[in-house]
Amino acid sequence: MNIELLKTLCDCSAVSGDEQEVRDVLIHTLEEHADEIRFDGLGSFIARKGTRGPKVAIVGHMDEVGLMVTHITDEGFIRFDTIGGWWSQSMLNHRVTLRTRSGRKIPGVIGSVAPHALSEKQKQQPMTFDEMFVDIGANSREEVVKCGIAMGDFISPEANFAQWGEDKIVAKALDNRVGCALMAELFQRVDNPNITLYGVGSVEEEVGLRGAQTSAESIKPDVVIVLDTAVAGDVPGIDAVKYPLKLGQGPGVMLFDKRYFPNQKLLAALKASAEKREAVLQFSTMKTGATDGGRYNVMGGGRPVVALCLPTRYLHANSGMISATDYDAAFTIVHELLMSLDEEHVAAFTQFR
Repeated sequence: MNIELLKTLCDCSAVSGDEQEVRDVLIHTLEEHADEIRFDGLGSFIARKGTRGPKVAIVGHMDEVGLMVTHITDEGFIRFDTIGGWWSQSMLNHRVTLRTRSGRKIPGVIGSVAPHALSEKQKQQPMTFDEMFVDIGANSREEVVKCGIAMGDFISPEANFAQWGEDKIVAKALDNRVGCALMAELFQRVDNPNITLYGVGSVEEEVGLRGAQTSAESIKPDVVIVLDTAVAGDVPGIDAVKYPLKLGQGPGVMLFDKRYFPNQKLLAALKASAEKREAVLQFSTMKTGATDGGRYNVMGGGRPVVALCLPTRYLHANSGMISATDYDAAFTIVHELLMSLDEEHVAAFTQFR
């Protein structure tokens, strides 16, 4: 694992629709390894290596869930809308970063009413998004505007990357900077002359898989491996039958989600790669969400796709947690698979008779 790369990616402020900081990191990281770097019309990052054989894409989405400035009060408080899926109870009192159009970063905190000022009834009721605000320490609307903050600016959780013990990584935006880091490391180290390899950082996954659709149309890949995160069900209060993934037990293959099924022959090839490298896989399903696989699998008449997800605690919150062991296993498995592919193997994925 390139821990510095993952930290740099996680520390970026890159809410859906404002992914430039991650895009810049990927350009810097892969420009010496790519034969070409380009972008689709929405801004998805597309690196290419090679010119022959089937086109194989490894995909991680660049964006994170966040907020957008919608109003500044006369007293200098900032109202916002959520971008992506948030749970209101995971937000209060957390520090955030506002990114202005010029790229300036301004710290803030999601404010709340002190418990001393709440009635017993109010204490039992969750606070809604409309009741929340961001406080940057300003005394007036004019002070906020003077900082360069305007309606439409993006707000992300404060960067908080840390390593805990020998195996755990805690950070904001692990969904899905971990997929971007895996994509970049694989792109750097896979050298298979029998395929044309594409490394993709898609935009706007958290608001409808939009960059997956536009990058798929731009590349028209023959095979796609999506690298993402999924709910770890190894904490109190989660149904471990519905959410069976556990940290440290290997990456999870998504067997279906709201918009995707894996190609069964590609899935078998992924399992075979894991067995060959003696790496452990887990398996999961997701009925209430989707990965970028849900767009790539239906583009251009259909494409073989498989999604490999790192188990993650506390998704869509200010601090997620992953296992470095799972990251390394995912790299090993996908590297083995990519090195095994050639025109014959790829063609077999879509032979249905």
